[in-house]
Amino acid sequence: MQDEDGYVTLNVKTRKPALTSVEPAPSPCWRVVALILLVLCMGMVVGMVALGITSVTQQNYLQAQNENLSGTLQQLAKHVCQNLLKQLEKEGTFSHKCSPCDTNWRYHGDSCYGFFRRNLTWEESKQYCADVNATLLKIPNWNILQYLKARTSLIRWIGLSRQNSHGAWMWEDGSVLSKNMFELSGDGKENMNCAYFHNGKIYPTFCKNKLYLMCERKAGMAKLDQLL
Repeated sequence: MQDEDGYVTLNVKTRKPALTSVEPAPSPCWRVVALILLVLCMGMVVGMVALGITSVTQQNYLQAQNENLSGTLQQLAKHVCQNLLKQLEKEGTFSHKCSPCDTNWRYHGDSCYGFFRRNLTWEESKQYCADVNATLLKIPNWNILQYLKARTSLIRWIGLSRQNSHGAWMWEDGSVLSKNMFELSGDGKENMNCAYFHNGKIYPTFCKNKLYLMCERKAGMAKLDQLL
């Protein structure tokens, strides 16, 4: 504004300098506390992971132990049941509720054995066994040989044959007859390409002959509850 003399009077207001806010530096004590909390958190995470691994390991261990126990009980049930059946056979009884085999089938080892008095050719016998979910019998070891020898004295077909007179004798599962265990009896004439079992020995004969037969199928588990 102008004064009386015509001069302009400047009204200048002095501004106060702006205050700059400065945050105080964190205390070294808080840094230590934060570091401790971080370490504790990491320790808790590691502990939880370790606990989880231990829990899974323990669960797997318990499951394996349970399976081992179940397997041991089943083996025990099998032996007890089969020994019981042997005793019953001496009394003229051939079955028991502990057996996983059907009536008129014999329980031995891991298999059920069927002895059938039906006059059939070898091919017909093979089909007959297939119809009852079984195969013509295989004799893989001395234990089975002695078992069969004690249970039948009749001539019966087994699952042993060859393609021709110069071929190898093979079981139904494709395995070759072990010469360390069996030497075929008889002369084995031309076209005698099927085998039967009689009194502990194996004989070759013509496949079109009609004989009795023996079937075999895998046994289930022995019924433990029927032994308690």
